[in-house]
Amino acid sequence: MTEAEAGHNWLKGCTCFRLRRTARRMTQVYDRHLAQVELTLTQYSLLANLVRREPPSVHALAALMGMDRTTVTRNLKPLLARGLLTLEAGADRRSRQVAVSPAGQALWERAKPLWRAAQTEIESRLGREDTADLHRLLDQSFARLAE
Repeated sequence: MTEAEAGHNWLKGCTCFRLRRTARRMTQVYDRHLAQVELTLTQYSLLANLVRREPPSVHALAALMGMDRTTVTRNLKPLLARGLLTLEAGADRRSRQVAVSPAGQALWERAKPLWRAAQTEIESRLGREDTADLHRLLDQSFARLAE
């Protein structure tokens, strides 16, 4: 076996590589649909999670999204710049709460059908049963890999 073949076999078996490759492909589908309202999937997901609850702290939002605080902050910046979110004083001087502005709420309402169209496209391509199995497996994996 050549070194190139050995490397290929290793990548073929790498769970993280396969998951990230698939995630990138899926993200492209969602991003294509959401481009009509100038949102990325990550931005839509942040909006969707904020619309449905009381304003969380940036730290709590990061935990909810399964992201680190720096990544959340970086993804909030364009939404804040567009006036879709606001940062409000938190429980103490160091914390800030993230809230959806009326413009953010309106954009989320416009984006929901686009997200649904992307979701329908994924389900159509994978099949309903495989999509449900994938959701179950991903949820179980996330829970099992918790620190």
